Amino acid sequence: MRNTLKLFGLIAWGSLLISNPVKAADLDFNTNPSPWSSFGDVYFSNSKEALLSTDANLDDDIQLGASSGDFNFSGQPAGEVGFVSPNLTEFLGLNADALDINGVAYEGSAIKRTLNVNAGDSLNFQRNFLTNENSSLVSGSFRGSLNDYSFLLVNDQIKKLADINDATQSNPNFSVAFDKESGIETFKYTFNNAGTYTIAFGVVDLDDYTVSSALSVRNVSLESNPISQPVPEPSTIIGTMVALGLSALSKKYPRHQKK
Repeated sequence: MRNTLKLFGLIAWGSLLISNPVKAADLDFNTNPSPWSSFGDVYFSNSKEALLSTDANLDDDIQLGASSGDFNFSGQPAGEVGFVSPNLTEFLGLNADALDINGVAYEGSAIKRTLNVNAGDSLNFQRNFLTNENSSLVSGSFRGSLNDYSFLLVNDQIKKLADINDATQSNPNFSVAFDKESGIETFKYTFNNAGTYTIAFGVVDLDDYTVSSALSVRNVSLESNPISQPVPEPSTIIGTMVALGLSALSKKYPRHQKK
């Protein structure tokens, strides 16, 4: 019985040897030099969080009773999307109208970097979308009609993360007092194919320059897909373990040879 337990212990140990733990690499923002490049109003508050806005640092949100630049993070203005050069779509390597989703994108900000990934690797991050478009101080006919949004870009594929319809929560405690926010949510994007990818996070102002929105991105990491290894059939594992067990027993209790 004791030897049987030892045998099953060996089988369990063998199973552990063929497993591979999931590994995640932090894609920090303020390493020196930073692998992230930026366009427009971008501020890395720490190594784990980037703040981006559509605020041009001029007269934005003046109807909310704010001073110029109150909704700007860095002191640098958000940039034009496609009217002049350099612009946001050039920075992202997109066609001039690529960000015109349910409206015309006027201005915005973004960060980007390249990644080498394996098939099955996952990009993990958290986002919070903030806006003044839904503020009760915005004049009635325009309130909630200009659908600013935030996005993830993977090569040339745009994935919308949130827009003003997701910003339903009050935001009294944020470092810059936008009126509404979506709240922090966690996202995962899985790469189906291995290769080198350009990823970007951004936020854009649709159909106007005068009311700002923002994006907080934090805790960005790349989770590696465990390398698959062929697992022997259970019968093969048991047979191998039995053979090893019998071999060990024969060494411990050798047969007496006849003299």
